[in-house]
Amino acid sequence: MSVRSPDVGSSYDKRMLCDHRVAEYYDGSYFYNFGYWTEQTSTQKEACQNLIEKLLAYPPEKGGSILDVACGMGATTKYLLKYYKCSEVIGINISYKQLAISRVNAPGCTFLLMDAAKLGFKENVFDTVMCVEAAFHFDTREDFLREAYRALKPSGHLVLSDILLRKWGCKWHPMTPEKNYVRDLKEYRDLYLRTGFQHVEVFDATKQCWKGFYNHLWRWRREKFSAGEIKLPAYIKMILRNLLADAGLKCYLLVSAKKL
Repeated sequence: MSVRSPDVGSSYDKRMLCDHRVAEYYDGSYFYNFGYWTEQTSTQKEACQNLIEKLLAYPPEKGGSILDVACGMGATTKYLLKYYKCSEVIGINISYKQLAISRVNAPGCTFLLMDAAKLGFKENVFDTVMCVEAAFHFDTREDFLREAYRALKPSGHLVLSDILLRKWGCKWHPMTPEKNYVRDLKEYRDLYLRTGFQHVEVFDATKQCWKGFYNHLWRWRREKFSAGEIKLPAYIKMILRNLLADAGLKCYLLVSAKKL
């Protein structure tokens, strides 16, 4: 993820790269997000692909230049090649390790080490800026929105999925600046308007994304525990961590905003 501090990148490196169960759960796809779940969705990989399709449905046309902010290990970037030329796709991240994997997963695309709140691009560069499940980490989310607005061309779109935490959840989560806390969806939408965006659409996808993910993950973990592949202490730790995360969540959002 492209975020505010190398500590965040290192933390995600550990989660994504050091636990063999992550690769297994995501079917070796190199995705690492909650995804978008429907009744027809059967795997985490498919849910992650659904999420990208949901976000790319917001701009009226696919194509042109696109910036993949917090590109992770390049799975999202690779999926973008269904619609975009590799020469028009740039991914940014704060982790050297994740960028190295991204370059293998999406050859031909450009990958840069860059802070999302301090984009090193000129004005009016991209037709689309996309960010999957990372803006709540940025220091700050508002700074990122200002930078995304500056980097977008007129009539360009920002599309993202984002997570809002309860106030105590922001304090508990060590990688979420308290300055990113917002009281409600109106205050959240006002952030976009304040940074210049118009036609702001905010959809609460908590059921489809957050709940859908954890429902599937619980089933998967129970199967692994029953098969003896996850030991009891680790299983209990997973349960407690997930319960705490769920209690700290306010909502999971899909967002589209336009630069006029």
